[in-house]
Amino acid sequence: MSRQIFDSHCHLDYIEAGIMGHAPNTDLQTVLERAKDYGVGYVLNPAVNIADFDRVLGVAERFEQVYASIGVHPCEVEETLTVANWVEDVERRLGHPKVKAIGETGLDYYHQSGDSEQADLQRQCFKTHLELALKYDLPVIVHDREAHADVKSLVEAHTGVKGVMHCFGGDADFAMEMVELGFYVSFAGNVTFKKATDLHAAAKRIPLERLLIETDSPFLSPVPERGKPNEPYRTKFVADFIANLRGVPVGAVIEASTQNAFRLFQLSPLKAEV
Repeated sequence: MSRQIFDSHCHLDYIEAGIMGHAPNTDLQTVLERAKDYGVGYVLNPAVNIADFDRVLGVAERFEQVYASIGVHPCEVEETLTVANWVEDVERRLGHPKVKAIGETGLDYYHQSGDSEQADLQRQCFKTHLELALKYDLPVIVHDREAHADVKSLVEAHTGVKGVMHCFGGDADFAMEMVELGFYVSFAGNVTFKKATDLHAAAKRIPLERLLIETDSPFLSPVPERGKPNEPYRTKFVADFIANLRGVPVGAVIEASTQNAFRLFQLSPLKAEV
């Protein structure tokens, strides 16, 4: 059984490019070696827009322990929908051996209301991603910011779709509703924030067999590194916090979350770990 941590959502391409505080041309080999020192042996790097697809795939091709996901973030939909063949651009890359999911996709109502024109475009785009997930039997990585009801409704409308609520931002009841729909729930660095009481309750309540952990690097660095550009090694801090919250050994959280990621993304431990 694996004891290595799986960072189920980390934008390594952003780190390398110097986005959100890292130095331009950051050496990913060093970043991943530092992660390994903290027990992080696997990383999934999701794309957020069409322009990033090949860059994300390139990172996954360079490092054995890095996998990719292809999709369009809800805040990128206006630009994406001006590209006539954007769906074909996604589909063309889904057969790549390192692509293990579709996304990140979803809904984000933080900057506009759910009845806005932009939100309608987000729903159209999310629906397309859910249809592709069913067509290609791949899990979908869902970004949900202040759009819980619509996310749940669209997932319910696509019977059999599987996936993960990335960087979960709801309460315990909503977490359980998504678990009942067959989804996993992933917690990022913000679960360690003192005032994130809804996240604390959700992380305590969901079944361990539905838990994933992540950094969402370079965003949302956890306590005690809050405010710094995030890196995958800090997935260990998320695991430590959740273990303390649940009153279980950290090894139990690591074991469960990594096995859950293997199951969701249809992976096996790397040969070096077996």
